[in-house]
Amino acid sequence: MTGAAPEGGPAGAQLGHLEYVIDDAALEEYRRLVDGCGQYPNLAADDCRALLLNCGGPLPLTTVWQRFHFLRPPVPGRRVQVAGWLRERREREGRTRLRVAAFAVDEIGTEILRSEAAFVAGKPAAEHSGGEIRESAPAGVGSLAEAAVGDGIMLGRLALPQGERLADYRRLSGSLAGVAAAGDGNGLAGMAAGWLEGRMGSHYGDDFRWGGRLSLAYQGALMPGDTLAGRALAIECDADARGVVTCRRVIVVTNQSHTMVAAGESVVRIPSPRLL
Repeated sequence: MTGAAPEGGPAGAQLGHLEYVIDDAALEEYRRLVDGCGQYPNLAADDCRALLLNCGGPLPLTTVWQRFHFLRPPVPGRRVQVAGWLRERREREGRTRLRVAAFAVDEIGTEILRSEAAFVAGKPAAEHSGGEIRESAPAGVGSLAEAAVGDGIMLGRLALPQGERLADYRRLSGSLAGVAAAGDGNGLAGMAAGWLEGRMGSHYGDDFRWGGRLSLAYQGALMPGDTLAGRALAIECDADARGVVTCRRVIVVTNQSHTMVAAGESVVRIPSPRLL
């Protein structure tokens, strides 16, 4: 399949399939590499990026934004099966921009995760400016002015790996996705998403892991060795007639220089309709 079509082919093209197994060893290694806060080790496979690389070869990709809809935790020992397609491609300022959608089910047909991501293909990630990346942010990501409303959750810190620890993360990601190429500059966008998913899951528990949503827009490539800090600020918290509360939070991620490197949004319904 590798090299079958340049940069994934035309819009609407199927990007093939991935299969991997989340076993106890992979789960333990993933949690070690994301400082114990990850709940979904299949995020290390970074499905949308892996499908593009599997179909189009070792493309230099920079992640612009990602969306995840968590439907249940993967069950250790069950094979995860992923399918995806290229939803959109367009040329802008000499670079190709790609939008990919994917869904993952386990071997008995239970849907695990829906994901969508946008990438810039071409120049290495470090050459892109924050302004270029920012303009393709997903709809629904709130502004920092909106983020000042309501209470906040401190999401802790994550030291992005470098050296041998980064090599360990790439090996785990490659073994799950079956794609050895790091892509995405250095492969750390998926780790940041997994860290935030874990922090939100720790706060909301099963309500987030059975139906929570997470969107992230990146200001540029994340750099090995950076230390990320996150906070999630409430912008909406409403109850319906049944007493189900929908909570929306703006997520802001900064590095050790207090520069914002990513912004996003989480949505969780309490209790999750999937658990009623």
